[in-house]
Amino acid sequence: MNRAQIERALLLSCLAAVVGAPQGAAAAPQEACKMEQLKSAPKLADIYAKAAAHAKAWKADAVPARVGVTSLGPLQPNGTSEAWNLMFFSESAKSWMSVTTFRGMYTCYADAGTAGRIPALKPDFFRDGAKLYALAKEHGDAFIAQGYQVSIDTAAAPSDNHAMWYINYQKDNRNAKLIVILDANTGVVEKVIKD
Repeated sequence: MNRAQIERALLLSCLAAVVGAPQGAAAAPQEACKMEQLKSAPKLADIYAKAAAHAKAWKADAVPARVGVTSLGPLQPNGTSEAWNLMFFSESAKSWMSVTTFRGMYTCYADAGTAGRIPALKPDFFRDGAKLYALAKEHGDAFIAQGYQVSIDTAAAPSDNHAMWYINYQKDNRNAKLIVILDANTGVVEKVIKD
């Protein structure tokens, strides 16, 4: 095995451990785009545009199933992250494609299977990472001041696949007792849950 193959295998193992494999995933995902070195940590809008272009090149009917960061790359005040995780689903191929960034590398892998509930994201859904961070700070400044990191992820409501952004706060592998939920298409805060 050469270095690139080892890095790919390690990245897939980390992705499976951090994110979990999609339902019905087979054992050997296939590379869906060439691995590349990023110049800097991308902003949400930029990584989405790049990933969506690769997803459409992979399968024309690909739709976003998940957009978020991992604990290895929390959202930064300027809307960037070192560890993005995006997933797209193709109904015609009954397959998913995952796009990840980690330690400056950009990778795409595809495999057969479902991607879970698909949020009803509009083509122009809200993807201003800096504003998401500002909302996280507005509602959770006390947690951020204590060293909690900001995590974001899209989700689909169980009843109607209404698209939402979830903002969470994490520190030392535990979550703060605060979740901010936004309409993912408009960016409007829908609910703030304090436990």
